[in-house]
Amino acid sequence: MFDATKSKYPDITFQQLDLDDAANASLKDKYGVNSIPRLVFLDANGNVLYNGGTGGFEQRIQSMR
Repeated sequence: MFDATKSKYPDITFQQLDLDDAANASLKDKYGVNSIPRLVFLDANGNVLYNGGTGGFEQRIQSMR
């Protein structure tokens, strides 16, 4: 699903993180990720636009364009 979405929206930067990797612990804490799957949308300045579940994610992408 991740790769298909990434291919569908080539103008958006997508990043997938392994939350079991200790190197990503600071991002997990910063964005309060406590469940998987989780979407965090950031603007170009790093401001959080959305932080929540994956339901309706394509509609969220469209609404932020």
